[in-house]
Amino acid sequence: MSWISSPALDAHPRWAALVDPVARPLGLLALPPVAHLALASCIASFALQKLSQVLSPRVFRSYYPTSRTKQDDWDLHMVGWAYAFVAAPIALHLLRNPSPQVLADPLFGAALPEQRLSAIAVGYFIWDALVTARHISTQGFGFFLHGAVCLCAFLFTLRPFVLWCGPCFLIWEVSTIFLNAHWLFDKLKMTGSVAQMVNGLFLVISYIVVRLVFGTYNSYTLWRLLVPSSSDPSFQALAVRKVGAVRWMYLVLNVAANGLNFFWFRLMVLALKKRFVPSPNASSAHKAQKKPVPVDGRLADQERRVKGE
Repeated sequence: MSWISSPALDAHPRWAALVDPVARPLGLLALPPVAHLALASCIASFALQKLSQVLSPRVFRSYYPTSRTKQDDWDLHMVGWAYAFVAAPIALHLLRNPSPQVLADPLFGAALPEQRLSAIAVGYFIWDALVTARHISTQGFGFFLHGAVCLCAFLFTLRPFVLWCGPCFLIWEVSTIFLNAHWLFDKLKMTGSVAQMVNGLFLVISYIVVRLVFGTYNSYTLWRLLVPSSSDPSFQALAVRKVGAVRWMYLVLNVAANGLNFFWFRLMVLALKKRFVPSPNASSAHKAQKKPVPVDGRLADQERRVKGE
């Protein structure tokens, strides 16, 4: 049994009762039992950001940037890396051991382990949206939009609705582990090193498996679930049609997320190629630099007067 199923993570009854009057009008009926984990995840994210500000200059010394803007970017990467190390193993565990309630009812089924994972994601993405909104001039609108969209997506699983999507899409964080390692190798002046090359191999493999292949499969599964045939008379199909606009929100977000995965994969491959596959132009420039340039029309016995060596 994973720690995500531990009774130690249960909310105090008073806490759940305190959250319920806020969650119920919003339709988030599965939020009260796990709201404390969302709060803890958000606080932990801010704490890790502060911890990075304190420890990174000491641990990485000359590699930690001096400008405030780059320091913020460094600290955001560290928090995102820590989150990936937490979310990915839980998602993998729940994919291998899904709760029976969620399997029995893929639309509205709810179980504490999946609710807890969604709550942890909600807390992290609250931090992500707030921080990227504060630094939108340097981080860009795209990063803020990503955080805000993910926040909405995981929050609405706590209606509950398609709660099984939490583990399926948080498994994407496996590739984030290697992506942030790749970023750190660059910052530590290890660009093009053997270590970065090995990490790059794991990055590409994990990205293809968890995002492109498994992500596309889950997208297909979600579309089949939320867009039933008009002639389908089943209870599940009838229930889907009564859900309302939230199902279309999930479908639009799903298409956008999978589209970004393919777009980012191209950029990632180009970035790796730039580091490990020398371009023909660079090779020609290198040869031109190494070619001896004659001085006074002679090369023999003039080694000290030859340029470019």
